[in-house]
Amino acid sequence: MGSDDRFDVIVIGGGPGGAVASARLARHGRRVLVLERDRFPRFHLGESLLPESLGILDAIGLLPEVDARFIRKPGAHFHDSYTDRSARFDFGEAFHPRYRYAYQVPRDEFDALLLSHAEKQGATVRHGWTADRVCFEGDVAVGVLARDPEGRACTLDARVVVDATGRDALLARSQRTLTRIASLDTTALYSQWRGVQREPGDRAGDFHLVLFGDKDGDPVTAPPLGWFWFIPFKDGRTSVGAAASRAWVRRHAGEDPPALYARAIAESPVASRFLEGAEQLWPARATADFSVHVSELAGDGWLLVGDAGGFIDPLFSTGAHLAMHGGFHAADAIHAALTAGDVTRRRFAEWAETMRSGADVFTNMVESFYDGVLSRVIFADHPHPYLVHVITSLLAGNVFDKDARWLADARTRISRGELTKLIAQSTPR
Repeated sequence: MGSDDRFDVIVIGGGPGGAVASARLARHGRRVLVLERDRFPRFHLGESLLPESLGILDAIGLLPEVDARFIRKPGAHFHDSYTDRSARFDFGEAFHPRYRYAYQVPRDEFDALLLSHAEKQGATVRHGWTADRVCFEGDVAVGVLARDPEGRACTLDARVVVDATGRDALLARSQRTLTRIASLDTTALYSQWRGVQREPGDRAGDFHLVLFGDKDGDPVTAPPLGWFWFIPFKDGRTSVGAAASRAWVRRHAGEDPPALYARAIAESPVASRFLEGAEQLWPARATADFSVHVSELAGDGWLLVGDAGGFIDPLFSTGAHLAMHGGFHAADAIHAALTAGDVTRRRFAEWAETMRSGADVFTNMVESFYDGVLSRVIFADHPHPYLVHVITSLLAGNVFDKDARWLADARTRISRGELTKLIAQSTPR
């Protein structure tokens, strides 16, 4: 095998996690190969970034270009379709905000920008390549068996392999370390529109989340049957999706995605109002959005980045955020391990624990929302000031600050369902 087939690191997948990891590793002077199955640009959901991701974009040198290309997202706005309650969280109200806004990004353009940047930093990117499996010697990952665009198989050697294959989860599925989170099982119905109503002025880039549910019930005190996202883009388009619960989808079994999508809109007065006079750009599509847990994020010579290490319901737009943080800090851990000549599991244990801890906070938030507890906090008329700061900080993606006392407290309260102790001090709208 020639030297061209030997790399310090092979990254499987060129999405945000893989691209950020590759850019960072290349800046460290490592020989990096990215295997990307698709040809970019390509469509992808998950278009809303979080403020705490901006530090990663700044560190890899892309923040100025992202700011020039995409619309700023200064806050998150929640709406209840049937009680007409609404609440807005301004990212400036987070605890010690480093950034007071994020961005709304069409993922085809954003992902292509990230991967192109990785290539400019020195990473080798091969489009149209498919990874069949990770190769092991004993328990140690030593490379990848891949196929080129013509289908020819070859083995590529690496000292470390990063699985950034998204929900394909190449390694987790092969190792059978992936399990579904039964409480978080939704179907996403989505399309894009032009002419959707927006907030005026600086709030035009706000993220809007609209609950819909049973007209005979109250989605604030009972689990919602679904919710809409409204993600505005700079060019006038808006990504509009409905995340529907399993119960709602079963209730309308037999209907195709466009019909289900139209039904969800019709069941939401708020969504219908936002879309009044707007033009739908293509028929709605559907994808299963069930959440999964992966028990092992790293091993001897390998790491899992982004959705390859577990997928969380997209309620709080955490996918790209976790992927970029995971990729960036994985790159630093890998560089240190290669420098030390030790790429065993223990070298990546701290990274894995940090990523697991942050993802668990988001998972607990989502479960608390679907249980109806977090919804009561969000729609409180006079919310406890501490809760406003906590929720805003979590919505901003601040889940990795180990020294933050508020985060340790929030993690405990959310995981134990103790938010009700502070909700009692708030007045519902």
